[in-house]
Amino acid sequence: MPNALIKLKALYASFSPAQKRLADYILEKNGEEVPFLSVRELARAVGVSVASISRFARVMGFESLKEFKTQLGKDSLSAVKSMYRVIGPEDTDRDIIEKVFAGNIRSLEETLRILDRDELVRAAGMMAKAARVVFFGVGSSGNIAHDAALRFSQLDIQAEAYSDSYQMLNQALRMKKGEVALGISTSGRSAITVETLQLASEGGAATIGISNCMKSPLHKASHVFFCTSFPESRVTVAALSPLVAQVSLIDAIYLLAARQKKTALGSAERMNAHTERVLRLPAK
Repeated sequence: MPNALIKLKALYASFSPAQKRLADYILEKNGEEVPFLSVRELARAVGVSVASISRFARVMGFESLKEFKTQLGKDSLSAVKSMYRVIGPEDTDRDIIEKVFAGNIRSLEETLRILDRDELVRAAGMMAKAARVVFFGVGSSGNIAHDAALRFSQLDIQAEAYSDSYQMLNQALRMKKGEVALGISTSGRSAITVETLQLASEGGAATIGISNCMKSPLHKASHVFFCTSFPESRVTVAALSPLVAQVSLIDAIYLLAARQKKTALGSAERMNAHTERVLRLPAK
C-alpha cells in the first residue's frame, strides 16, 4: 500500500472542505499524533463530525479509520513536511537553496513510490507502436510537451506538441485509432488539456495523462494515468510544481519505447552524432 501521506496529497484537490480541514491537520501534525487519537478526539481537534472522518478514510481507500491510522503510523512521516511551511523569513539564502533542492528530490522519491511500473511499460508500448504521438500542455506543461515531442521524434515516431488552445483543439479533433495523445497538467484541471484528451479519445486515439492530482478530470479522460507527487498539498505557484517528476516520467517512457523500437536506435545514434557536429566545436 502506498505511503498514506503521499496519497493524501495526491487526492487533496478532490477533497470536500471538511476533508481538507482534516487533511491540513494531518499534514500540520506531520501524521505523528493522529495514530494515537480516537475518532472522537480527532473530530474535536479538527472541528468535523465523526461521520466525516469515517468518510475520509474510505475516500483515501481504507476500509476504516483504524486501517488508515495503522498505515499512517507505519509510514514514519517525519520527512514529508511541506517545503512551504518549512521555509520561513528567518531562512538564509543558502537555506532556501537547500530546501528547494530537497523538495525536488522528495518529489522524485514520492513519485517513484506510487508509480505503477507495469503501466509505465504499457504506456511506452503504446507510444512505440503508435502511428502518431501528440503531446498537449499549457504553460510550463507545454514546455515539457514540446521537449518530449522533440525527443520522441528521434525514434522515427511522428511526434508533435501543442500548447496553443486553438491548435490543441484542432489537432485533437484530427486524432484517430492507432494514435496516442499525452496530456500534462499539474492540477489535472486544465480545461483545454482535459478537453483535448476527451476529443482524442472520442476519435479512437489512446490517451495518457500526467498530473499531480490523483482524482482529477484529466485522470478520467486518460486510458493510462500517472500521478506525480510534490512536497506540498496545495500547490498555488506554478513555478513550484513537480516538473522534475513529470520530466522523469517522460524520460522513462522514452527509454522504454526506444528499447521496444529497436529499429529506431540506429537513426537516433546518427541524429546524436550529427547534432554533436553541428552544435559543438571540436576541442583544441
